Amino acid sequence: MSLSSKALLWQKIIALDPICSGSLHEQYLPCGKSNCQCKNSQHPQRHGPYYLWVRRLNGKQVNRTLKPGPELEKVRKGIANYQLLQTYLGQVLLEDENRVLEPDRAWMGATKKNFRWKLPKS
Repeated sequence: MSLSSKALLWQKIIALDPICSGSLHEQYLPCGKSNCQCKNSQHPQRHGPYYLWVRRLNGKQVNRTLKPGPELEKVRKGIANYQLLQTYLGQVLLEDENRVLEPDRAWMGATKKNFRWKLPKS
């Protein structure tokens, strides 16, 4: 990777805004009313859609419920940008590893030639 293509990748990374990790899940939920249509046993009509944004912060799972609107669209764009960020960083890492290591020791595809299990200490 030439310096100019690496600089171009970094410019693309800097331009990503917003960046949000995690995933979105669409949900239709029942309410608490006993005589509501969402409780109908034959043809339930649940309420929604509600969107659950699931991510990890400081090692803990964090969930946020979002309603359709501008906030949901920002999170969707942020998640798409996060996936692009991972792609761009993967390209930078691959090229730098190829530059640092000898050609025959660089990235080896999907093989696990240099992989070793580490056994837990008893």
